[in-house]
Amino acid sequence: MSLVSMVKDANRPGPPEDSVTFRVTCTAAVSIAIAAAWAEGELPAWIGAASIVAVVVGNVISHRRRNRPVPWLKLALAVVVVIAFTWFISDVTSKAKAGNISSVEAPLALLFVWIQVTHAFDVPSRRDLAFSLAGSATLMAVAAAQAVSSTFSVFVVAWAAVALVALMSMWASMVGGSRVKVRTAVVSASLVLVVGLGIVALLPAPHPSSTIIFPSALAGNAQTNSNGTLLGGGAAGAEPAKPGSPSGATRVGGYLGFAGPLDTGIRGPLGNQVVMHVRADRPSYWIAETFNYWNGESWISTPPPHNQASYQAIDVGPPFAVPLPANETSTGTPDIQTFYMAVAGPNLIFHAANAAEVWFPSSKIFVAPNGTIKAGASMGSGSIYTVESLVNQPSVTQLETAGPNPFPGHSLTRSDQARYTQLPHPYPRVKALTEKITANAPTVYQKVLALEAWMGANTRYTTNIPALGPGQDTVTQFLFGSRRGYCEQISTSLAVMLRSIGIPAREATGYVPGSFNPITDLYKVEAKDAHAWVQVWFPGYGWQSFDPTADVPLANPTPAGALVHSLVGGLRHIPLLPTIVVLALAALLWALRRWRTHTPLTWAEKVSREVLRAAERAGLEPRKHEATVVVAARLDAARVDATRVDATSSGRSDATRWEEARSVLAIALLAERAAYGRDEPDPRQQKELLAAIRRVRRTARRLRRRSRAGNREDRRTAASPRDSSRGGSNPGDLGSISSRGASRRETTSRQRAGV
Repeated sequence: MSLVSMVKDANRPGPPEDSVTFRVTCTAAVSIAIAAAWAEGELPAWIGAASIVAVVVGNVISHRRRNRPVPWLKLALAVVVVIAFTWFISDVTSKAKAGNISSVEAPLALLFVWIQVTHAFDVPSRRDLAFSLAGSATLMAVAAAQAVSSTFSVFVVAWAAVALVALMSMWASMVGGSRVKVRTAVVSASLVLVVGLGIVALLPAPHPSSTIIFPSALAGNAQTNSNGTLLGGGAAGAEPAKPGSPSGATRVGGYLGFAGPLDTGIRGPLGNQVVMHVRADRPSYWIAETFNYWNGESWISTPPPHNQASYQAIDVGPPFAVPLPANETSTGTPDIQTFYMAVAGPNLIFHAANAAEVWFPSSKIFVAPNGTIKAGASMGSGSIYTVESLVNQPSVTQLETAGPNPFPGHSLTRSDQARYTQLPHPYPRVKALTEKITANAPTVYQKVLALEAWMGANTRYTTNIPALGPGQDTVTQFLFGSRRGYCEQISTSLAVMLRSIGIPAREATGYVPGSFNPITDLYKVEAKDAHAWVQVWFPGYGWQSFDPTADVPLANPTPAGALVHSLVGGLRHIPLLPTIVVLALAALLWALRRWRTHTPLTWAEKVSREVLRAAERAGLEPRKHEATVVVAARLDAARVDATRVDATSSGRSDATRWEEARSVLAIALLAERAAYGRDEPDPRQQKELLAAIRRVRRTARRLRRRSRAGNREDRRTAASPRDSSRGGSNPGDLGSISSRGASRRETTSRQRAGV
C-alpha cells in the first residue's frame, strides 16, 4: 500500500454520527475546558468567549452536514492547524525560559484551543467526536496546572459529568441507538467515583521539582524608597504599614501582626479570609519577621533607639541569592515554596528557614541580618513568588547532644548571646517557676520540651481576654494571672522563661500551613492561620522552631489522607443532636411509607413481574403499558427462534420445540384469568408454574445469543442462490413467527389452559 493510500485511509470519514446527545455533551465538555483555561488566566477573555461560540457553531454545522461533508474543508483545516503549530513553536522558542513551566503553559493552552475550534467544523463521525472529548481532557489538564483554588473543582465536576454522559451516549450509539437509562448513569457514575477515589488513595504525597522555576508575578506597582520600608496598607497593599493600638483599628496592612513591632497587648480579629495559597515540598512555619528585643509589652527587631533593622539591598536577580544570616549553618535540605497571594498584604517575603534564593519579579529585595526579607515593591492580590530554603532539621539525638560549640563559626557571639537573652527587668517569679519545671531536664532540648508540656497542661488558648492595662507586663499577667491568652502571649511567655535561665530565644511571626487541598496540591492559608512561635538557638544547628499552641506536620499529606482529614473535619462541624433527630424522623417516615405501601404480591403479579424481567434479559425491551400476555407471546417467539438453532444440531422435532416455546404464554394467560378473579390454580400448581417462569428468566440471557446466532444463519441462508430463489419470508424470523403463529399459539394455549 502506498503512502498516499495510507493517508487517504487514515483520513477517510467514518459513518455519520446521528446521536444528538453525544454531540451536545462533547461540545459541552470542550466548552467547559476552554472556560476552565480562561478562568485560570491562560486565555484572554475575548479569546475564551469567542472560542466557546466558535466550538458551538462548528458542531452545529458539522451535525447538519454529517452526511454531506465538504471535500476541501479537511485540507483547509489542516492548513490552519499547521499554522497554529508554527506559531506555537515560534512563540515558545522566542519567549520560553529553560525550566520555567509558566512560559509554556499559556501558549500551550492557546494551541489546544485553536485545534479544538478548528476541529469543531469537521466532526461528522463518532471517531471525530471522541477526539474532541479526549482533547478537552488534555485542555483541562493544562488548566489544572495553574489552578490555585478549590473553585477549579467546579469545572472538574462539571466536565466529568458531561464526559461521563458523553461516553455512555457513545456506547448507546454504538449498540444501535438505545436510550441511556438513569439507573445505568447512576451506576456508571458511582463506579467512576469509586475508581477515582481508589486512584487518589494510591497517589503519593506531592513533591514540587526543584529543577522547575515556578511562576512569579507582581500585582502591586509601588516601589519602596528606602531600604527596609514596610508596606502593606490599603486595598492594593501600597500604603505604609502602621501598628495597631488598643484604642484604634486592629487590622494591620491586610495582615495581622506584621507591622514592625509586635504588640502583645492588642489582638485583631482572625477570620476565614484566604490570604494566600502555598505549594511546598513540605509544610513548615512560613516566617515573616523575627524579633529579639522585649520591653514587657512589645517585641522589636533591634534594640532602641533603632526601630528598624539594617537591611542589605540585593539587586542581582531574579533569582536573588539571599546571604546566610550570621552564625547560621549552611547545611540543610532544599525546600521549594511558591506563594500565591490572594489579598493585598505587606511586602514581607514569607519563607521557610533558611531562605537561600528568591524568585521575585522586582529589581531588588532587602534582607536583614536576622533573615527577614522584604520586597522592593508592594504586593497586591495576585502576586506570586518562589523561595528556595535550606531547612536544617536535626534529629532529636542531635539536639539533645548539642554542645556549647561543636562547629566553630556557627555559635553565637557574646553580643548576640546578650541580645537573645535580654530582659527589660528581672523576672524572679518567672525564673523560679522555670527552674522548678525544668529541674529534671538536664539538656536545653529537654528543658524546652518540659516547658512546652507545662504550657499545654496549665494554660488555655483563647482570644477572648481583656487588653493589658497601662504598665502591665504581658508575661507576669499571663503566668500568674488568668493563664488564658493567644499565641503571642503564650509564645512570649515561653521565650521569657527560656531567657530567664540563660537560653537564647527569640520571637517569630508568620503563618502555619493551614489546610491542604488534595485537588490543587496547595495549602490554603487563612487569616486565622497567622501565628507567633518561639525559636531557640542550638549550637551547630541554628535557630529551631518550637510552639506550645500549634503542630506543623513533618511532610505533605497524601491526597487520601487530606480527603479523610477534610471529611472528619467536616463531620465535626455537624451538630450531633439535630442530626440524630433528622435521621430518626427520616427513618420513621420511611418505615411508615413502607408499611403503608408494602403489601404481599399476588400470584398473578409475581408471574407478570417474572415475565417482564425475562423479556428484558432476552433483549426484547417491553414497551410501556404493554400487556403481559403480549410480552409473553414475544418471549415465546424469541424462544422458538433460539431453540431452532439448538434443534438443528440436536434433531428435536418441531412439536417438541413448540411445546417448550408456548409455555410462557400459557402461564401468562392463567395469571390473567386469576387477576380478574375467574379462577386460579391451586397453591401447588402456582408454585410449579412460578418456578417454570423463573427458569425461563434465569436462562433468558442465552436467548439473546442464540437469536443472534440464528439471525446470522438466516443471513447466510438468504445469501445462497438456492434459498434466495424461493422468495417468501424467513421461517426463523422473529417477526414472521409472531405474525404467522401468534394467533394459533394463543388459541392452543387457551385450550390447554382451559380458557
